[in-house]
Amino acid sequence: MRPGLKAFFQPTHCWLRFVPGLMALLCLQRAPASDDLFVQLQLTKPGDHTLHILSPNLLELFLVNTKQPSPARMDSWDWVSDQGDFVPPDLSSLKVTVNGQTNSVTSVGFKRRPLYAPLQTWDLRIANQLYLQLNSPIPDGASVQVINDGTLWPTNMLFAAATDPLRYNPAIHVNQEGYLPTYPNKAIVGYYLGNMGEMTIPTNRFSLVNAQSGATVFQGALTLRQDVGYNYTPTPYQNVYEADFSSFTTTGGYRLVVPGMGVSPPFRIDEGIGMAFARTYALGLYHQRSGFNVAMPFTRFTHAADHTAPASVPTNASAPFAFTWYTVSNYVREVNSDNPPQIAPQLTNFSAQLYPFVNQGQVAVSGGHFEAGDYNRVTYNGAQLIHTLVFALDSLPGVAGLDNLGIPESGDGISDVLQEAKWEADFLVKMQDADGGFYYSIYPQYREYEIDVLPENGDPQVVWPKNTACTAADVAALAQCASSPRFNQPNRQAAANYLAKDQTGGKF
Repeated sequence: MRPGLKAFFQPTHCWLRFVPGLMALLCLQRAPASDDLFVQLQLTKPGDHTLHILSPNLLELFLVNTKQPSPARMDSWDWVSDQGDFVPPDLSSLKVTVNGQTNSVTSVGFKRRPLYAPLQTWDLRIANQLYLQLNSPIPDGASVQVINDGTLWPTNMLFAAATDPLRYNPAIHVNQEGYLPTYPNKAIVGYYLGNMGEMTIPTNRFSLVNAQSGATVFQGALTLRQDVGYNYTPTPYQNVYEADFSSFTTTGGYRLVVPGMGVSPPFRIDEGIGMAFARTYALGLYHQRSGFNVAMPFTRFTHAADHTAPASVPTNASAPFAFTWYTVSNYVREVNSDNPPQIAPQLTNFSAQLYPFVNQGQVAVSGGHFEAGDYNRVTYNGAQLIHTLVFALDSLPGVAGLDNLGIPESGDGISDVLQEAKWEADFLVKMQDADGGFYYSIYPQYREYEIDVLPENGDPQVVWPKNTACTAADVAALAQCASSPRFNQPNRQAAANYLAKDQTGGKF
């Protein structure tokens, strides 16, 4: 992080300023883009629809629906055969009008993708995109409407738009997190049209405009930026263009304009973008803390301290641990062509371990960070987190001074990045057995995942068996903490403890 950001971004500033993308969308929206489904903050729902004028000759009809009870429904848009081919609908019922005059359709394409499919409840949402190539180009300022006789969609479902030069276009891709001045700043222009392939970009020019006034502030040339390395056909991403505006460094809110196509979502060029990203990342790590009272004012997604009870060591095959040993060994039984044959004895019970448990009964293992969307804590993931944070602390200028990331430890004179690394390292040393080996993970005792309760209402937990892979990763992470000058400075006793644990693990 660049020096000087700390003084500019203090915790007393408006919290909205530190939510990248959200700030730009709320503060910089102009009317032509604010009604578009693609830039709204809420998730689209079945029945939502819009018309995009992608270029003067190309339209996109976008419709969200769900799996219909009957394919005969007029808004099902289920135009894909069992073989995966697009079966065009009868277009004789469809008409495109430009300022009231018919513009004929010369070709049609289709793209269909799952948009939303939650795990716990049925709420499938499907994104359907129908593409219409037109015979004649649409002039700027024209009113465009696509109508049908009710056989393709209800007649009261309107697909209408105007060719405003500053209309939103989903084919123009910018970093909505924002851009830092004097850094490489680029945008991408390109779009996939389903069975029609990649979109033809109608120009090689672009410009930046002020997001509020629309005034042009920068102009440049689009350059072809084809991807390489694909070994199948058709080769994707071959008609993708890059807009490089790195030389424009004036702070402000902007949109990227491609003539004939429209504009991108709004974004900022600002010294604070890096800090906004760092604060958001830090908040994400804070949300993943286990064994901690995650509370206001740091987040509104609160939960009490969780999983503070000791975890059990599954040292027998009795009923309390039958599920543990079944689950540990079950993954290797799964038929998976990507998985090579496993020749090691399966861990079907505690006696099959190559490295038997030394600690018995229960062990205190609170702390650390949750792995992902559940409350498991896997030690090699923890080791990777520690490495990433401590490497940044020691290697990237300014990180050691970041004591204002908006977490409970902010303002205490110690880098917040260091604080988050220590929270994980303090957990990791608890996961070491008496012989120096490290447990693989903390896991629910009676089911595979805890995904339907708040953390503080989580299940009783067990430790999973040790292995050399986790032990090697954990030893390396603790050694990195112990040898880090910046970590040592405020944590000499902890670093000494990590070194001792590292040496015991190394002998294992």
